[in-house]
Amino acid sequence: MAALIPFQRRIVDALLDEDALCIVARGLGLHRVVAELCRICATPQALVFLLNASDTEEQALQQQLMALHSGHADVCTLCIIKNETSPAARAQLYRQGGLISVTSRILVVDLLNDIVPIELVTGLVVLDANRVTAESTEAFILRIVRGRNPQAFVKAVSESPESFTLGFAPLEKTLKALGLRHVQLWPRFHVLIQEDLACAKAPVAELRLPPTRAMIELQQAALDCVSATISELSSATKLLDPDAINVESSLFRYFDALVKRMLAPHWHRLNTRVRGMVADLAALRRVAELITAYDCVSLLKYLDTLLLATKSPTQAPPLWLASDSANILYSVARSRVFSRRTATGKGNDEINADQMRLLGLPGSIVPALEVPPKLLLLEKLLEEVGVVNRTAIRQGKPSASGPVLVMAGSARECQMICTFLATAHETIDLGPGGKHPKMMADLLRGFFRWKAHMSGGASTSTTSSPSVSATPQPQSQAARRGAPAAKRRRVRGASAAGAKLPRAPADALELETATLASHIEIRADSSQPLSHTGLDNPHSMDGINPDDIDDGWLAAADEMPEFDEFYGILPASETVLVRSYSTSGGSDFLALLQPTHIILYDPDPAFIRQVEMYQAQGHALHQVYFMVYDNSIEEQRYLSAIRRERESFETLIRQNASLVIPISTASPVNALLLARRSQRTAVHIPMGTPTIVVDVREFYSPLPSLLHAAGFTVVPRTIAVGDYILHDHLCVERKSLPDLIQSLRSGRLFNQAEAMIAHYSYAVLLIEFELNTSFSLQAVGSLNPDIAVNSINSQLTMLVLAFPRLRIIWSSSPYETASIFTELKRDAAEPDIDRAMAMGQDDCSVEKESIYASHPIALLQSLPGVTLRNYQALAKKFKSVSDICAASKDDLVLAMGTEAALKLYKFIHSSSAN
Repeated sequence: MAALIPFQRRIVDALLDEDALCIVARGLGLHRVVAELCRICATPQALVFLLNASDTEEQALQQQLMALHSGHADVCTLCIIKNETSPAARAQLYRQGGLISVTSRILVVDLLNDIVPIELVTGLVVLDANRVTAESTEAFILRIVRGRNPQAFVKAVSESPESFTLGFAPLEKTLKALGLRHVQLWPRFHVLIQEDLACAKAPVAELRLPPTRAMIELQQAALDCVSATISELSSATKLLDPDAINVESSLFRYFDALVKRMLAPHWHRLNTRVRGMVADLAALRRVAELITAYDCVSLLKYLDTLLLATKSPTQAPPLWLASDSANILYSVARSRVFSRRTATGKGNDEINADQMRLLGLPGSIVPALEVPPKLLLLEKLLEEVGVVNRTAIRQGKPSASGPVLVMAGSARECQMICTFLATAHETIDLGPGGKHPKMMADLLRGFFRWKAHMSGGASTSTTSSPSVSATPQPQSQAARRGAPAAKRRRVRGASAAGAKLPRAPADALELETATLASHIEIRADSSQPLSHTGLDNPHSMDGINPDDIDDGWLAAADEMPEFDEFYGILPASETVLVRSYSTSGGSDFLALLQPTHIILYDPDPAFIRQVEMYQAQGHALHQVYFMVYDNSIEEQRYLSAIRRERESFETLIRQNASLVIPISTASPVNALLLARRSQRTAVHIPMGTPTIVVDVREFYSPLPSLLHAAGFTVVPRTIAVGDYILHDHLCVERKSLPDLIQSLRSGRLFNQAEAMIAHYSYAVLLIEFELNTSFSLQAVGSLNPDIAVNSINSQLTMLVLAFPRLRIIWSSSPYETASIFTELKRDAAEPDIDRAMAMGQDDCSVEKESIYASHPIALLQSLPGVTLRNYQALAKKFKSVSDICAASKDDLVLAMGTEAALKLYKFIHSSSAN
């Protein structure tokens, strides 16, 4: 492993000197700093926890520590704990010490259950510190460890300076949640970093390509659609910040999260139209990004996929589809792929059509197939590099020739580059369209096969629409009532489409799809498979998520084309490596490949800094090619990312100069809870430490952390009935708004309410809203006085009518819930933990159903008050149905609960007259 660069050593030394929050610019090797920090701190005699580490980060850190372990005998490797690890095995690992990466939920449960020896904890290293908030589980862990082991260190790192500039005082809030007082900032313009990275520079050739005319029109149309959608969304909600939500910010991936964050307090009150516009913004942002990243065929296929996704009979189409910009977007995207051939009346028309059909393409089109300019330039660059490498070998300088590394933005682009380079010298004659690269021809054939598959079921109805609409239909109510159902649907559908979307491209594309499908449906089964393109499967785009479209090409990226039937070791000078930025692991990634030429197919600021660090470590690099479309969305996104990072660091530097952190042992959670308590003068705080049994699945929510901060003893256990047991007679089932809606629709909440009422005297349903959200289930205008199956109010009403003993508590936030629990625990006995765990456990109270006779069991289940949860308890206590009929009311109450027992007892002892 390469040695640390001097500024990296300074970062490590600064973290070793004091507990601090370290914010480093992207691409400066923070993973290498963390590895060195863990190597120094995590010894066999210490116990250090690593929090917030992803699977990729865990694997990279594990490999780095193993490499360091070869030179240092006292270096600990990384131990990873997952859900599959048993509590006994976890306790043994904790006792052994070392560096342990564990999920936050598992660690907090082990800390509360005293599985972790807190007195042996040396410290904690927190990755992605920008995700830590006062309500997060990581803050809960830090509060427990700091409370019982004040000597434990805390080192927090982050590579996202922009996250600390959003909202009100985010830096101060994060420091308070972490319990830290110091901030260390390391931007790219830091003096030490500039000195270390300026010592060696390879020649950089900036290649600014002019985009094609069609690409310019597509970008302008996409931005117009985004601007119109933002304006419509702003006027519909009045909740968006115009300074933060604009066309420029929509170029970044954080834009979707920013919009949802602003709308989150009122999200459950927004109508379907507003939510649809939020989804449209994400899709349009993706379209603007793919104009320069995808080839013309894949872009058109993606646009058609979006169009098919809007074909819902229950929802209105997006507003942007009805705009002139959408027409330009679709028409220009289609013109880059093919055009419709106009008939000349000569014999050549039929010859050309037959030639196209033999190639698996419709005979009525003229292929255009615009090749991305970057691919053509990349081919020329590789030829030039090959000439340079061969010249260096002839001159006896083999060290001057090495592999060529091509870096792209996604796995989909890597697959496109590999396929194009593998078939660059192969062309296919497409008749009137001329000769085109084999990759583009294969993509075009796959596109029309996909179109034929998607329009196969709708071709009949689509082609019949013009004849139906052209024939005058009677418009009277009697005539429509007498018309067949299918004809009525076609008439209404045609008129509605014409009235709602007069300029939308949907109808034209549907007609075109049906026409093209009629030509190639016959050849769909007999056509040859399309190798190495990934488009021969008609289901390849079915159900794809626009934000995850790259993931669908990961499997195709592994299926590389066969270059030759012979295999062998290629020399480094003839090797071309194509990788995506997501797979690059920093300077170690470059040191492993040791390229002599690097081609940046897409601009990325973080990887450019990795190249600078690779040179600063003494590696030879002869040439770097930087490719970017001139005056494009791609260039604007790159420049805006650099400017935004610089402005964020400048803001943090100013805030750090005037930052005041009060010296107090109370966390921000405790302070807020104390403020809420002071407003409730009538609340009696229980003496001692009250205890609450909490289901382990509840530790994904912030409420257990707030209860612990409020002074409760939180006991995590796996309980079958309820989520929180306040005492032996009170059970609380907590539901957030999304969970409430899902539980009501699935019917799970009715089963949970039945179980709580059967085992506890006081059953409570707690409906908890998120912090800083509107404390209202529905808007006033959306309330419906009638009973509706899909209405939340109607379902809650049915729940209360079905279970009159069920009590519902509404809470505005988790902080308010902690105060409510304080009131409910007033003068109450502590819960029996073993009893809470035994409630609802089938193996503790009932036997298997197979030991009972089927006919008496069926009779028993038909009686009032007998349910699937209590019939086995009755069968165990009483030997026959006659014993149940002769039982007293008290015996039935002990077996099945008060409410169910009263129903059954009243039914058995009621007279026939009643």
